Amino acid sequence: MSSINNSYEYYQCNQGLLSMLNKSKSGNPLINQLISNNEIKYQQKMESLGISTTKNNTKYKNVDNATNNLLDALEKLDDKDLYSAESGKEYDKSKLIKGVTNFVAAYNSTISNLDSCGGALNKSFKTEFTDIFKENAASFEKIGITINADKKLSVDQEKLNAANPEDIKALLGSGSSYRRELISSANSMDSIINKALAMRSGTYNANGFMMY
Repeated sequence: MSSINNSYEYYQCNQGLLSMLNKSKSGNPLINQLISNNEIKYQQKMESLGISTTKNNTKYKNVDNATNNLLDALEKLDDKDLYSAESGKEYDKSKLIKGVTNFVAAYNSTISNLDSCGGALNKSFKTEFTDIFKENAASFEKIGITINADKKLSVDQEKLNAANPEDIKALLGSGSSYRRELISSANSMDSIINKALAMRSGTYNANGFMMY
């Protein structure tokens, strides 16, 4: 696990334990101070890794939007109707092909926006995304999807059009280990970015929880 993920999990664990101990309505002054100190230390750690909570946050919002689009594309590929024909009807594969194409576009947009951020956020999550893909590279190549030197995905449209829907489902549908690991990584990145944005805007309370 990357240092950026370790830092976030350590922070969340500390805040959770301290908040459990801080049961009174007004809070214990000592625990309140420990919570505040933990918040500051996490902010300092994130800034040391290149995730600024005090500078322009547009690039982080762009990554956040791209990540949400990626998660949305994966969710749509979980629709079982994409992989088989409706009763009494001829199978139309075009919706599945469009869904896969949208996934690749959302994936590549996430990588592009990570590049714009640079620093630990880019290095950590681009590495995670790439490692997860490489574990399934042979299966992806079978359906026409490969990874480039810039860590973005390329589609051989002819090969994708000819791919067996069940092979696509095994990679991007419900139950896929690739899908599960990518969603987990994307959700971790989304949580870290939202925490950084919350610190930037000051939208968090004394217990370390974001206020909406």
